[in-house]
Amino acid sequence: MKLKGLLVIILGFMSLQLSAQDKMLDLLKGELKSQMTILQKGEYPPYYMNYRVIDNYTRTIRSAMGATISSDQEKQIIFVPQIRIGSPEFDNFHESQNGVAINRFSGAPTILLPADLQNGLEAMREIMKEEVNTRYRFAVTSLERANAKKGVQIENEDQSPDFTKAKAEKYFEPALKKDKVDLDTKAWEAQLNKFSALLTENKDIISANTTLTYRIWRKYFVSSEGAEIAENRTYAILSVRATTMADDGMELPLNTSYFAYFPDELPSAEVIMNDLKKLSSKLSELKVAPLVQPYTGPALLSGSASGVFFHEIFGHRIEGQKMKSERDGQTFKNMVGENVLPAALSVYCDPTMKKYHGSALNGYYIFDDQGVRGERVDVVKDGILKNFLMTRTGLDGFPKSNGHSRAEFEYDPTSRQSNLIVETNNYKTDAQLRQLLIDEAKRQEKEYGYFFKTVTGGFTQTGRTGANSFNVTPLEVYRIYVDGRADELVRGVDMIGTPLSMFSNIEYAGGEFEIFTGTCGASSGNVPVTAISPTIFVNKVELQKKAKPTVTPALLPRP
Repeated sequence: MKLKGLLVIILGFMSLQLSAQDKMLDLLKGELKSQMTILQKGEYPPYYMNYRVIDNYTRTIRSAMGATISSDQEKQIIFVPQIRIGSPEFDNFHESQNGVAINRFSGAPTILLPADLQNGLEAMREIMKEEVNTRYRFAVTSLERANAKKGVQIENEDQSPDFTKAKAEKYFEPALKKDKVDLDTKAWEAQLNKFSALLTENKDIISANTTLTYRIWRKYFVSSEGAEIAENRTYAILSVRATTMADDGMELPLNTSYFAYFPDELPSAEVIMNDLKKLSSKLSELKVAPLVQPYTGPALLSGSASGVFFHEIFGHRIEGQKMKSERDGQTFKNMVGENVLPAALSVYCDPTMKKYHGSALNGYYIFDDQGVRGERVDVVKDGILKNFLMTRTGLDGFPKSNGHSRAEFEYDPTSRQSNLIVETNNYKTDAQLRQLLIDEAKRQEKEYGYFFKTVTGGFTQTGRTGANSFNVTPLEVYRIYVDGRADELVRGVDMIGTPLSMFSNIEYAGGEFEIFTGTCGASSGNVPVTAISPTIFVNKVELQKKAKPTVTPALLPRP
């Protein structure tokens, strides 16, 4: 810990010397100061402003059925200002977390800056000024709308400030060197083609796609409080998706993915090829697997499956900023200090965790999108709710940010998950969990229980206008029979339910911890996340049949 603290001090000192070398950072500081001075003369002077710029360089290579189908690169410099008028206690974000009008179909507007800073300087300044003026006009409208509703008292309305204090950080990372940016496109095209070609050797597979995505983000943040941050983030994801089709027309996909910070840190081709051979065999089994009927009863969720489960069903309900709104379901807002999970379980979010047992984590970052340093947040300790994921928007009893304000490029940030980790203090082995499942199935007079080995994701509703429900989409599911018959792979099932009911059905956890790497889509766009969890035993889940297939099965085998 001392070494880590020393590193921060050194980097802070470096920022004083190196920031002058970054023309973008200097431009943002100058323009922010200029526009703040001008807007201060208006009827509604801003009390706070920040500028975010995301310099995005993405390389994407796609292969299908053994052939390259695309090899693209994208370069964008995206500008996102935030203007707050009124006062920290009550401002233009009181009614909405967005600082600009959002189109329900296309989302937030994307403001692109010229890629050539040297020759496009004046164009950059004009684009910045125009977008700041646009957002300022929207801020005035938003504040007036909020003031008009101010007299309407809502019972138990949250009285916390709309914008809380935070340290103005100064942090500078030099831009990545060329050898870290370059990608051997031809070599990767050939490698991806080998991966997808291997899968096409199986005639049961109707599609096989491999994709390498390498993202390099240089993120800038400056604020009227004096924050100055330039930070790099890199993501290399190799994903594989292959699909078979049952005789009734149901398409059955399986996928796998590999994550690292740089492409040369991904697993070897030999490791990936071995994984794909197993995936290919599993697809042939899945093609002839029996169709599942609706079911309620006990189940085991593997580490990756339970990670998605906790992310969707629990994680979205501990994101503090959304609880500020009376439109939110506020599932846990008034349950701090109460048992919300079994006493054996603890849950925390930690964006500072870069690796877990040697595996890189997608939810890692140093600063969030409000310029606040990310912190570990112990959300649940021994089953008791302790904390929420907070931004600079206050919540009664939680007056400060813990660095969980996040957004996709063009959106205004809100509270989001980072690296979500579930732990148990009453560890059960895989064999013990299996026996618990069989015993519970017998007690409920069931012929079998279920084991959810892999899932692809899910979604949940947290607002008050609809049912607070969830849906998790499994890919690989097994029946575990109580009479000792071999486990049976099945298909055509979704896991559904309501959160509080589901949480009350969790009894034990243990087995191998697994990592689920993904991208979470919500109100502030898509952000990279990780979920880490052990296997969990649930005494009752509810399964429903998937929608009836609309695809007509092929009359002839795939060539």
